[in-house]
Amino acid sequence: MSESKTLTSTKDLDRVLGKKDFFAIAVGQIIGAGIFSLLPQAIGLTGRSASIAFAIAAIITLLKLAPRLFVLGTVRMRGGSYTYIALLSTKMLAGAYLIIHILSNISLSMYALSIGEYFGQAVQGINVRVVAVIILTLVMMVNIIGVKNASIVQQVLVVCLMIALAVFTAFGIFRVDFTAYVQPQGFLTDGPLGFCSAAAILTFACGGAQNIINFSAEAKDPTKDMPFVIILSTVVVAIFYAFMAVVATGVLPIDVVQGQPLSLVAAEILPGPLYVFFLIGGAMFALMTTLNAQMGWCTKPLLQGCVDGWLPKKFGAINSRFKTPHNLILFFYLVGLLPLIFGFNMNTISGTAVFASNIMDVLLAIFVFRLPQVIPTEWNRSRWHTSTSVLWFWTIAGTLASIFGAYMSLRTMTWPKMAVNLCVCVAALLFGYFREKSGKVDMEVSYEAQ
Repeated sequence: MSESKTLTSTKDLDRVLGKKDFFAIAVGQIIGAGIFSLLPQAIGLTGRSASIAFAIAAIITLLKLAPRLFVLGTVRMRGGSYTYIALLSTKMLAGAYLIIHILSNISLSMYALSIGEYFGQAVQGINVRVVAVIILTLVMMVNIIGVKNASIVQQVLVVCLMIALAVFTAFGIFRVDFTAYVQPQGFLTDGPLGFCSAAAILTFACGGAQNIINFSAEAKDPTKDMPFVIILSTVVVAIFYAFMAVVATGVLPIDVVQGQPLSLVAAEILPGPLYVFFLIGGAMFALMTTLNAQMGWCTKPLLQGCVDGWLPKKFGAINSRFKTPHNLILFFYLVGLLPLIFGFNMNTISGTAVFASNIMDVLLAIFVFRLPQVIPTEWNRSRWHTSTSVLWFWTIAGTLASIFGAYMSLRTMTWPKMAVNLCVCVAALLFGYFREKSGKVDMEVSYEAQ
């Protein structure tokens, strides 16, 4: 591979991604395998009203993301969410964010292993961890040869994924007993509290589009494209989910499907070949698109962190041919690979930095009120410019929604997971504090007016 030591800045990345690319990335990031486990849980909590719970979940998700749209619509943030934190809060929190970001991306191994497990169900006796390593390696190679190539792969996978979900919905909708929906039985099966709990759970299935912020340095027009795609992808996926919920609760008796996997209904409504296509194109490709998207965006905050001195500058070297941060891609490949090789417990992995990441979501929302103070000229020219009172309204609404998400993640944790997350928060803050005091941090302006 041809390399150049002069390419070490987020300014050197290719600006080649547009709306179509971001839509595929956002949809692939939102639709993970979580929907296949979370929808049955929601049905168990609220019955046929799960489809309505999806609408509420989408609204909560958009409220949570609303403050970020004002920032995204104002400036290009070359370091993605790291630049966002650095712009609106403090140096120490920007440094702390990088540590939380690294640890939270251990989830790469979880997605790869889940793909291996699905593959193992289809091919008996195969070593699922070997499959997971192969999948992770292929995704790494796709991303290292260029962000546009990875985007093309993402678009193909997302098309297959959407077709699989559409097949499930189309075949199932004609089997739905709609007379059941005009009867009170089966609705709000656990009362208003169960409905609220279902909506809260489903917010985890509707989130993810905001991660496209980390492709800002590679976007053609981020301030125009990204807010539009975040809103559109979240709404489109929520509508898909709602129709899937109608099928999942309307074909078989509600007491039969409560808490059961979607494959139970799929086996009832789909002929054999389409059932297999639903399992592969649905569940496996949902994981593949999430894994591919994450491998693409996880490097950008660290790349800007290298430029700013939080990490060694050479660590952020960019390949002169493909314009990708190859060292960082290989680093996150190892972050995902090592748990697979050493057989780490997936429950521990799934809990690592979850609450800490949610705390960062709160910070991403709460500091938006500072936007007119930190970049007044850019804010006044922004297409998202609004009055101070309106900005405060959305800041408060987004902060409350983010606190709700943090609370929901906390209440589902075991004490050991809470302890892990507390240690992550403390370690991240200590890193931010001492690295800043070292004098080695010299943060450049990594946002640009459009």
